[in-house]
Amino acid sequence: MGNLTPWVKLVRFEEYGPLFVFCGLVGAVYAGVGSAAGLAGLTAFIACFSASAFVLNDIADRHEDASAPASRNPLATGELGLGSGTALFALLAAGSVGSLYFVPAPARYAAPLVYGLYWGYSWGPGFKSRPGLDVVVHGSVPALFVLMGYALYAPLSAGAAVVSGAVFCFAAMSGVLQGVRDLEKDSATRRSTPLALGSGRSVDLAVGLMGSGALLYGCAVLTGYLPPIMAALVPFSSALILPLLRLRSGRTGPEETIRVVRSRGMALAAGALCLYLLWAANLVPLVL
Repeated sequence: MGNLTPWVKLVRFEEYGPLFVFCGLVGAVYAGVGSAAGLAGLTAFIACFSASAFVLNDIADRHEDASAPASRNPLATGELGLGSGTALFALLAAGSVGSLYFVPAPARYAAPLVYGLYWGYSWGPGFKSRPGLDVVVHGSVPALFVLMGYALYAPLSAGAAVVSGAVFCFAAMSGVLQGVRDLEKDSATRRSTPLALGSGRSVDLAVGLMGSGALLYGCAVLTGYLPPIMAALVPFSSALILPLLRLRSGRTGPEETIRVVRSRGMALAAGALCLYLLWAANLVPLVL
C-alpha cells in the first residue's frame, strides 16, 4: 500500500468500524428500512465518526505508545507527524458532522451524546482512565448506533431497547478484553477496569457480559421482540464464550482471544441479520 500504510494504520477502521456500521444497520432493519437517504447518512456518520475517534485515541496515546516495544501507532513511531494526525482527525470530524445533515430527527438527537462519550474516551474527561466508565462507554456507543438506526424509521420501543442492550453487553465485553490485552502497557500511565479488577476477574466480567448479552437476545425472542426463528442462533453463542474460557484457563492469550471473538462475532451478527431479513421476506417459517 506504499505511503498509504501509515494512514490506514492510524485510522484502523477495520478493527471495529465495520461492526459499528453494522450496529446502525441492525437498528434500521429491525425498524423496517424506509428511505435509503437516511440510512446512507447514518452509515456515513458512523464511519466518519468512529474513524475520527480511533485517530483521536492515537493522538492522545502517542507518547505512551512510543515506549512500547512494537507500537502500531504511526504517530508514536514517527511514520506520521502530529500535524498530519490532527488534520486527518479534523477532516473525519467534519465529515461526521456534515453527514448528520442527511440523518433525520430524532435519530440525530443522539449524536451529541455519541460525540461526548467516544471523543471523551480519549480526550477531556478521559473515560478510558476511569474504571467502570471505560467499559460503560465501550458498550454505550454501539448500543446508541442501534437506537439511531431504529429511530430513522420508527419510534423507539421496548424491543429496540432490549436489542441495543444485548449489543451493549457484547461491545462492553470487547472493551474488557482490550483492557486485559493492554494491562502491562496501561499500568504505568492510567487506571482501567481490568487494572482495578486484575486479569482473572476481568475475564470473569467478560464472560458475564457475554452471558448477559446472550440472555437479553434470548429474552427478545421469548417476549416476541424478535421472531421465534431467531432462537436458532442462541446455541452459537458458545462460539464466543469458549474463547473466553480458554483465555481464563491460560490456554490462549488476549490478542488471539480478541481476534477470534471479533471474527466470530461479526459472522454471528451477519448470520442473525440475514436470518431476520429472510424472515421479514417470508422466506423462512414463522416458527422453528
